[in-house]
Formats: sequence, C-alpha cells, structure tokens
Amino acid sequence: MKPVLIFAVLAALAVGSQAKDALSACDSCKSMVQNFIDASKDKMKMSQLKISLSMMCAGTSHQSDCSKTVDKLDFIAYKLAPYLKDTTAVCSKLQMCGESQFSPLARLAMLYLKKSESIVANDNIMRQQVCDECQASSGQLGQLFGQDFTAYAVKNAIQRFVCRSAGKAHKACNIFVSSIIPDLMTEMKEIFTEKEMMCSNMGLCAANTKRVARPTPKQPLNDLWKTMGTVKTSNGEELMSCFECTLGADTLLEEFIDKRQATADDIQAEACDHVVPGAWGPGCQDFVHMYMSTVLFLTYNQFDGRGICTMIHTCEKKENALMTLAKPERAELGCANCQVVEKFMAENQEALHAHAVDGIFSNVCQKLPTALGTMCEQSVIRLSEKFFAQSAKLAASGAMCSQVCLI
Repeated sequence: MKPVLIFAVLAALAVGSQAKDALSACDSCKSMVQNFIDASKDKMKMSQLKISLSMMCAGTSHQSDCSKTVDKLDFIAYKLAPYLKDTTAVCSKLQMCGESQFSPLARLAMLYLKKSESIVANDNIMRQQVCDECQASSGQLGQLFGQDFTAYAVKNAIQRFVCRSAGKAHKACNIFVSSIIPDLMTEMKEIFTEKEMMCSNMGLCAANTKRVARPTPKQPLNDLWKTMGTVKTSNGEELMSCFECTLGADTLLEEFIDKRQATADDIQAEACDHVVPGAWGPGCQDFVHMYMSTVLFLTYNQFDGRGICTMIHTCEKKENALMTLAKPERAELGCANCQVVEKFMAENQEALHAHAVDGIFSNVCQKLPTALGTMCEQSVIRLSEKFFAQSAKLAASGAMCSQVCLI
C-alpha cells in the first residue's frame, strides 16, 4: 500500500490542473509531478490535495494507515522536494518517459491517479481519455505477453531458480513448467488483448461488459482431499493427501536448503548484473555474495512440510505418521502412491479450480481496492482454469510420477 501511496503522492492529483488537451503519458506524468511541486508550496492547494488523496484511501483494507500517511503529506512533500526538481528524470524512473517493457504497466498505474483527478474535476473528457489510454496500454501488454521470448524468459527463470534446486524432482519440475507457462502466457495475452473488458474490470472504463462468474466449491476442501484415501505406514494410517503433500514439501525444502548457495549465485548474477545500476554493481556483488545464502537458509527454515500442507487443508490432525518413518520407507510409499495422486489431479480439475479461485479471491483480491479487486478476481478465474486444465492433462499422462520415481 505504501509504495502505491508514495507513487500517488509523486503523481499528485493536484486539483488545479485543468488541461483539456490529450497529453502523452510522459507529459501527463511531468504535469502531475509539477502539480505536486506547486501544491507543496501552497497551503490551500496542499489541503485540496489531501482531500483528493483521502478519497483514494476509502474502501481499501489499509484505510487507516493510508489516511495517517496522507495527514503527513506536508512533511513528505518537504522531504521529496529535492528529488522532484527534474520532472523528466522522475517520470523516466517511473517508466513513464522513454520506452521499456514495463512502460505500459507503469502507465496503467498512472491512469488510476488521472481517473481520480477527473472525478475531483468532474471532467468527462478526461475520463474518456483515461479509458482510451488504458485500452492502448492494455493492448501493448497483450503484445508483450504474446511474444515467444516472454514465455521463454518466464519459463527459464522458474526452471533456473526453482527446478534446478528441486533434486530428483527437477526433471518433473521442468516438464511441468514447460507445459504450464506457455498456456498461462497465452491466457495473459488474451486477457490484456480484450481491452474493453480489462479496462472495465480495472475500473478505468465504464462497466459495460459481462464478467465471468466465480465458480463455487461444491464441497469443503478437506472433504475433497479425503477422497484420495489413506496410506498405511509402519506407524499407522495417514490421509494420503497429507502424506504425499508433506513428503513432497519436506523433500523440496531439504533440496532447496542444500542447494541454497547455487540459488544465491543465480540471484547475485541476475540482480547485480541486470537490475542494479552499474555504479552500484560491485557493492551489490559483495553484499549478495556475503548474505544471500544465509537469507535463503533462514527463509527456508521458516517453513515445514506439515505446516504448508495444513494451510492448504491436505492435513487435518496434529499427529504425523510420516515424522518417524525412515527415509527409505517414505520414498517407497511416496512412489507407490504417486499414481493415485496423479489420478486424483486428473479427475478433480474443476473442483480444485473452484477452491483455488475461492482461496485467492478471499485472501488476495478482496483485500485490494474495489477496482483492482475486480481485475484480480476476473484474471484469477481464467488463469486458474487454464492452470488446472493443463495440470490435469499432465497428470493423466503419467509424466510427473515417471520422472520423480523413475517408474
């Protein structure tokens, strides 16, 4: 929330802006930054600006924190003033001036501020400009997601940072990522290419398109997992969903911890060579080399398989038959029942999709401001459906277990 608010402050919905001509995204950004600079020097304009920004706080899950920050806008303006003198430099940093892959995304963020300005000014012409600019940026993002290189870059990043550290599951992980990511990127392309619907869902155009209905789970998630059955161990019975989930999560965490240095080296190369500005590169190299492996170790140790699986309702009791089993028995039972898990995934894609959407909607989308929440909900519905459909195909093929267990 705070980065969004600071961005709002930088863009500054100064009420005094009355320009009617359509401006480029770069010019709009520079105009808004200048409006903020002007408002910071005028008590009356600053008061109006606080009122405008307070309107953005309403309806968010962080309304109290947002309002407190807006109340301190005078102090924030004083601290930011030295960094805002060059409006072109500021807007270039925000990806609003000059072109890059992320410019359309940055412009969509700016449009929320411009929309609020149009509401304060009661300017219908500006509202239409916002809608038109949103559709243009949405179309550009659709083209970006439609590029083969984008899918390759996402797939390569996941395989490099996740699959390579997954131990004996790395081949299965590579197969899964190679199968899923292209479909998800295609779906993202279609979502953003449908410009009117996307901008309507974002609240930047009039809501005149029919929205996709959110699927409703037909049974509690823990009841769904129970249909997978149980597994008998030397320490008693355990829900198969819990056994397989805990075994898989613990095994992956163990592999991630063992291979944390290689992951740290990958992060160092990616962050310090491609993200951090050149002059800061050597310092970045030293810092990441010294601390990243430790950070990863501490992060991984915040989790355990049982906790993860309880959170997603595959486990329902504290007792854990898996805890005292010898590793050979764990591995043998895990592979013996792996195909049962694949069959379950293949046969229950719609139920899993409904529960995934319900969980993400409740824990993420509902906590966002209304317009972003609608966009989140509609996008999650489509991406989840595609994800579980492709996962079901993979499960039905037996490709995953054959790689993990070498069946």
